[in-house]
Amino acid sequence: MIIEDFGGAAAIMSALRTDQKMGIENTKQEIAKREKIFGKNSFPPPKIKTIGELIMENFDDPINVILLGAAFVSMIIGFIQEGFPKGMIEGVSIMISLMIIIIVNSGNNWISEMRLADLVSLSEV
Repeated sequence: MIIEDFGGAAAIMSALRTDQKMGIENTKQEIAKREKIFGKNSFPPPKIKTIGELIMENFDDPINVILLGAAFVSMIIGFIQEGFPKGMIEGVSIMISLMIIIIVNSGNNWISEMRLADLVSLSEV
């Protein structure tokens, strides 16, 4: 077992400076001393992403990058072949679809980030 790898329960308690029967003294001095030696017994709060970071995360997906490239290529080819208004329809349609994908993805992720922030603030109380 893992406990035996560290020399048994007595060795672990000795390393942690505690007693099996009494535990840890619950005084401010003892807690401060233990925090200085072992550090705080907490995790650092997770970094909450901004809406800009969430939008840029969408371009980590190769499909979205391909759609963006296809939109620009389609607009350029359409402009060359059919002129301004009519030639832009396909490229703009792809761009609108990509914007919908990004808005929905970023919105869902932002809501999740806000819920995470709320949970973190509750745990700090």
